[in-house]
Amino acid sequence: MKHTWRNRSASALNEMHYGPNMTPMVDVVMVILIFFMASAVVLGPEFFVQARLPKSGAVRSDAAPPPTRLTIRVERESGRALVRVNDAAAADIAAARGAIIEALGTTSPADAVVVMLPSDDAPYEEVVRLHALCKELGLTRIALGEPPARGVELPD
Repeated sequence: MKHTWRNRSASALNEMHYGPNMTPMVDVVMVILIFFMASAVVLGPEFFVQARLPKSGAVRSDAAPPPTRLTIRVERESGRALVRVNDAAAADIAAARGAIIEALGTTSPADAVVVMLPSDDAPYEEVVRLHALCKELGLTRIALGEPPARGVELPD
């Protein structure tokens, strides 16, 4: 019995290959899939943060009184988040509900404007928790801003 040996050279192996190489296409599809999955996870939990921009050509009527403005500062002191409502004494997040209600007084929550000014080291989780608390209290006009430089007054 005679053995026939197959040719195992690189050119012989290349001739046995039929069709295009699918590996690069699969790699690209996987990278795109991972990109879309990662971006969907990042965008999901922040859908409730609403940004209201002024409409072009909108004119503010001077007949209506200006809305009540609440300035809420979120700071970190000794490892925990503290809240100051209209420059009142600092309180923790649990006591923020009472401080906001006290600052509102007799004003309807629909007539109030809230400006949240988190410091650079304020925990993001606490800022989101405070935003949710404002929504729970019926405050609908909530803005997120940067704290002004020291000595600069906020306009009314």
